[in-house]
Amino acid sequence: MNGILITWPQLLYLGLVLILFYVAELLLFLRRANAPKSVSRQLINQLETAQADITGLRQELELLKVRLAAAQAQQSYLLPHPEKVPSGASESNAETPYAHAIRMARQGADAAAVAQECGISRGEADLIVALYRTEGHR
Repeated sequence: MNGILITWPQLLYLGLVLILFYVAELLLFLRRANAPKSVSRQLINQLETAQADITGLRQELELLKVRLAAAQAQQSYLLPHPEKVPSGASESNAETPYAHAIRMARQGADAAAVAQECGISRGEADLIVALYRTEGHR
């Protein structure tokens, strides 16, 4: 029997080396599994930022629509009647519903009152009150 002779201490060292190898491999796999999560977290943060920007742009677009509608209504009123340019005394009679709504919002009226008195939709009144009430507090 001239075969290879392995003693118990050598077998113990070999077992420890194998265990360390498997532990290192496990740690390597765990590290690779966690790496894409950090990249996906960055992508999620970028997506949330983009969504917030889009929401802000939509609100700004709605404001511009309201202002454009108010300007068009005022222009269509003033073109046939150039002698009726609103002055300080007759301003409440000549102003458009949107201008009246903006004035009411700046005075602190709530959206329901603005919608009812000006004859505009509740959504438009909410938008006008939200935009012009905060503008007055800046």
